[in-house]
Amino acid sequence: MGDVIQFDPHATTGRESEPAHMDDYGRSLLLCAFSDLVTLRDSAADDHSRKETDAVVKQIGVVLARYEPEGAA
Repeated sequence: MGDVIQFDPHATTGRESEPAHMDDYGRSLLLCAFSDLVTLRDSAADDHSRKETDAVVKQIGVVLARYEPEGAA
């Protein structure tokens, strides 16, 4: 298990001196994944699947909001 990188989503790893940023390609990929997940959530056959997918959609929405360009509505 030496090749596994430990990831703690609650730990802060960002640098305060750098503003949050994302390149256009990464933003496009994330928006496409977000759109696919929303479609999957909305077409889920049962309530449990819909709730599980909605949790992921909300997490990605938070990431997208963090990197939203200044002045975007």
